[in-house]
Amino acid sequence: MEKLNIDKVAKLAHVSRSVVSRVLNNHPNVSDEARSRVMSVVEEYNYRPNSVARSLATSSTYQIGVLSGIFGEESLGNGYWTLLYLGIFEECIRNGYYVRLSFYNSEMKKELHDLILNEHHLDGVICLNEEVTEFTLQTFEDSDIPIVLVGHNPKYPEIPSVDVDNYDAAYKATDHLVQLGHKDIGGMFGDQNVQETEHRMRGYQDALCNAGIEPKDDYTAVGSYSQHDGHDTMEEWIKKHDDMTAVFCASDTLAMGTLLALFENDISVPEQFSVVGFDGLPISKYMIPPLTTVAQPTYGKGEKAAKLLIEKIKNKDARVRHASLKPELLVRKSTAKLS
Repeated sequence: MEKLNIDKVAKLAHVSRSVVSRVLNNHPNVSDEARSRVMSVVEEYNYRPNSVARSLATSSTYQIGVLSGIFGEESLGNGYWTLLYLGIFEECIRNGYYVRLSFYNSEMKKELHDLILNEHHLDGVICLNEEVTEFTLQTFEDSDIPIVLVGHNPKYPEIPSVDVDNYDAAYKATDHLVQLGHKDIGGMFGDQNVQETEHRMRGYQDALCNAGIEPKDDYTAVGSYSQHDGHDTMEEWIKKHDDMTAVFCASDTLAMGTLLALFENDISVPEQFSVVGFDGLPISKYMIPPLTTVAQPTYGKGEKAAKLLIEKIKNKDARVRHASLKPELLVRKSTAKLS
């Protein structure tokens, strides 16, 4: 069968090419009769417009940029990012958009401007951390291209965003340890320059304070979300704090490194030491022991970010929304009552 294109659909439906375009893009300015004829042809021939044809018809490329910082071995190896990307990609695919994932650091500005974030090639951009957000805003300051943030940022109230309630999640995780009788509880956190870390630290500290436990500065570590940092921090704490009996790790990857350090030092979990993670990555239930963690809907964050962006692409005047998703405490075998 001869391959159908938009011009042949128009001919078979006895309408103009522009009418077919308006019908395919659900434009209201089409008569019911014309819409019916076009849809009959589309259904009969199972016509699916390709992205090039749609671009010509609508001045839209149906391409979305996802811009992320470079986090070394964590950029793709961390299960959190994999789930987040998957949520973005699948929601975009469901809506007929192609996703272009790019990584950024300050040395790449000219290359990205020229090759990746050209406003004529993208319908919108999803930014995954503050560094790339600032760069994207500078790049498109004279453009009306829609932008959505993963992670709330009070510096950009006019930009739609999606995040988990980081404070509530950290509070739940720490309070779980408190309820088990632990008082000497460490806290490991990621980048201190982002709001999510601030909120997770505050949740950890407030849970301790509300239980009458004074947070200790030397029980708090701030670095990255890597397994390496979790391992090295726990190694240091084992030498310095023999009274510590539990730790809240602000990511499951930090918890992985923590569990390894405890194992290497013959400290049994949870009999001698309790560990709580954050993220609820699929791998967390296969750790030894299975990790107690606060699960955030990581796939859902990506999915919601894509939904917000597509909403803004289709309606530039859509109200700015800041979506907050709820965490869930998953109690497993890495925590136990203090004996």
